[in-house]
Amino acid sequence: MIKTTIPYLLKRAAFKHPDKEAIVSEKGRWTYAQWEANANKRAQALARRGIKKGDRVATIFLNGNEVLETYLALMKLGAVIVPLNVRLTPGELQYIIEHSGASSIILSDEFESPIREIKNDLQNVKQCFMSGGDVQEDMIPLEEIYHGEPDRDPSEALDENDMACILYTAGTTGRPKGVLLSHRNCVWGAVNIAFNVNLEPEYRVLLVFPLYHAAAFIILIGNLFLGCTNVILKTFDPRRVMELIGEEKINRMTFPPTVWNFILQLPDLEKYDTLSVRAISSGAESMPLETKKKLLDLFPNGALGETYGMTESSATITTLDPKDVIRKMASVGKPFVNVEIRLVDDEGNDAPVGKVGEILARGPNIMEGYYKEPEATARALKDGWLYTGDLGKLDAEGFLYIVDRKKDMIITGGENIFPREIEEVLYAHPKILEAAVIGLPDPDWGEKVHAVIALKEGENLTGQEVKDYCKSRIAGFKKPRSVEFVDKLPRSAAGKVLKRILRKHLDDRRKDYGSD
Repeated sequence: MIKTTIPYLLKRAAFKHPDKEAIVSEKGRWTYAQWEANANKRAQALARRGIKKGDRVATIFLNGNEVLETYLALMKLGAVIVPLNVRLTPGELQYIIEHSGASSIILSDEFESPIREIKNDLQNVKQCFMSGGDVQEDMIPLEEIYHGEPDRDPSEALDENDMACILYTAGTTGRPKGVLLSHRNCVWGAVNIAFNVNLEPEYRVLLVFPLYHAAAFIILIGNLFLGCTNVILKTFDPRRVMELIGEEKINRMTFPPTVWNFILQLPDLEKYDTLSVRAISSGAESMPLETKKKLLDLFPNGALGETYGMTESSATITTLDPKDVIRKMASVGKPFVNVEIRLVDDEGNDAPVGKVGEILARGPNIMEGYYKEPEATARALKDGWLYTGDLGKLDAEGFLYIVDRKKDMIITGGENIFPREIEEVLYAHPKILEAAVIGLPDPDWGEKVHAVIALKEGENLTGQEVKDYCKSRIAGFKKPRSVEFVDKLPRSAAGKVLKRILRKHLDDRRKDYGSD
């Protein structure tokens, strides 16, 4: 009996179109047959070094053929990949590696320094594999070990209910939570993408969004499901994106609105060849109407869609069809083909049309739970429904509108940031009495992190000192971009910081003075 797993999708693609380009990167071009063979060889080599079904393996790569071959090699063995966010600090990486119980790390040479900084403190990690660079004796050279290995597929014993990955996302407690996604979850997420967005087997899809993010990961699997060509850019560069569109005849790409804005700010956009583009998409946050109009002008043959999802839903909950993008400007669309949604009030009753409620979703793409977090899992998954923590409303035609985020999440440049994590860092400063972190509108990044701080009596601190303090303890994209000092934070009778008052105060000040 065929088990529909992620490695099966690659095996099927290699059988159906072996000579079709599967991967295009700055290092070369690979067909589906070559991708399958290379993944099998890597799997055989990793198996010889003890990696087996159920092992958690942490990976840290920039986009490229190496990460695609490594992901598939590990999943063929039944290992669970733990993709690490390349923007995290060594301390943040250490927490995820230790929490996941990873027994091996596979890294590219760009990340040798942060891994070495924590390597000796990782009690469960038995071995490190490195791709590229000058590999020292305490690490295993990834490229060298699989030469001469057979390209026999080792994935026959894999089941679709086996775990494919643990994707870490920020939690309300300030610590990242590991989202457990099975092969079944990921494949059904890919089916959602293949069925409900403008994506065809012949498309050449540009992958720039990093593959440790759920959205990029599921887009990749959707491409694999249909047999599309993956054109991969290592890091985002707006000019290089526009050049690649013409060079590789790109048909589809997806970016958050902030990234689209960086592209639209390029001078002389009219000089680029964009006629090959058939589909463009956005997610992570709402896109202004003016941005939509500019994108449709830049890509005259491109249909514009939008999606709403989260890591816990394999990045797919609702999608807005291109024909409705202007008509339903503020909407995030209707549920994907395999997803149901409900909106409920605080008592669990279904919210009427036009009334705000918490968004619930269910479908085969919904996560299995949070790793080692039974209480958080029980709060998020009830009676088969995922409680998203997002507030929304439905119109009479069934289109969903996001109203607010229950958890005060900040989205900056497509990255999700939870204020509590930054607040915990600030509270550890010996001069800070109390702190609150909120998101403020930013023309380039969508939102920026703003810290409101009350100092201990007699203490002095500058905004720059606060930023420097945070920079050494959390990832750069999480540090406050602006800092405000107050005598005390506004609190409710129950002692809860009233962030809505902080936001209103800043809004009023911007109206009065035209700035932050």
